[in-house]
Amino acid sequence: MQHMPLLEVLCDNNYHSGEDLAANFKVSRATISNWIGQIRQSGIDIHSVPGRGYVLPNQMQPLNFANLQATLTGNFHFLLSRETNSTNEEVKQLFKQKRLEHDAVVLAATDKQTQGRGRRGRVWHSPFAQNLYFTLGMQLHLPMAELSGLSLVVGIAVAKALQTFGLTPQLKWPNDVYLEGKKLGGILIELEGNFEPPYSVIMGVGLNVNMVDNQQGIEQAWNSLALHSGHNWDRTQVLTSLIQQIINQTNIFCQQGFSPFAKIWPDFDLYLDQNVNIVSGQRVEQGINLGVDDRGNLLLNQHEQIKAITGGEVSLRPA
Repeated sequence: MQHMPLLEVLCDNNYHSGEDLAANFKVSRATISNWIGQIRQSGIDIHSVPGRGYVLPNQMQPLNFANLQATLTGNFHFLLSRETNSTNEEVKQLFKQKRLEHDAVVLAATDKQTQGRGRRGRVWHSPFAQNLYFTLGMQLHLPMAELSGLSLVVGIAVAKALQTFGLTPQLKWPNDVYLEGKKLGGILIELEGNFEPPYSVIMGVGLNVNMVDNQQGIEQAWNSLALHSGHNWDRTQVLTSLIQQIINQTNIFCQQGFSPFAKIWPDFDLYLDQNVNIVSGQRVEQGINLGVDDRGNLLLNQHEQIKAITGGEVSLRPA
């Protein structure tokens, strides 16, 4: 991992000559070249421009950790890294160690995940410094039954944050974020520790920001902020907005329950009033999506009978 300090220098998105880098690290130009090779072998592209030096590609916008910590006020415990296995796992391990103040908010954010995952263990593709991969950890004093709507609350928070940038996001029950009918991001909620209040809640979010090439082998239709807008985005700015909204909306959820969110869910529901399939393993149910109830359950109209579908290991798909 000798190349990691060099990668950190390149994360300012400026050009750095081999000569300056060699002087900075007090090593030879050949060593710098070797470290650049190690970075490239790890899957991170580095551009080399004659007369100017090394620079990260435009679509890579590494997080500015100093700005993030300066902007986010409150009792935060930061776990910020250029690379980690999984931000959800980082927060989970911290909760297991029980080293947190009861009102602390844990933020784990990284530029690259090596073991990122979505629901049902699916791989979440995480190219370096292109998209957002982060997790918020909080201790919530709520009954277990009321936590079922939390993934929808986080989805609404993400959508509200994106609206401030002039976007019109959509949500697919129970945990997907869409833009122009294509998947933009996903949410993974997990619990850690004793199953009694307060619950240690882990809220993981992945959002496509500057990724424009499907080098990851993603099979479904997907979108990114850069694909939609035609320009790169400041990932630190987007992340800050997302975190502030998630905390605000989670506080409302803790005080008022899911009821106020049930009222605004239809504003974002991608498949509202449409025929949908609810898939659970090999089982498929069909009906008309009527939105959600006051607990975040999906309301399915099946031959004029209304059935409430709980979240968990189920997927909603257009019929």
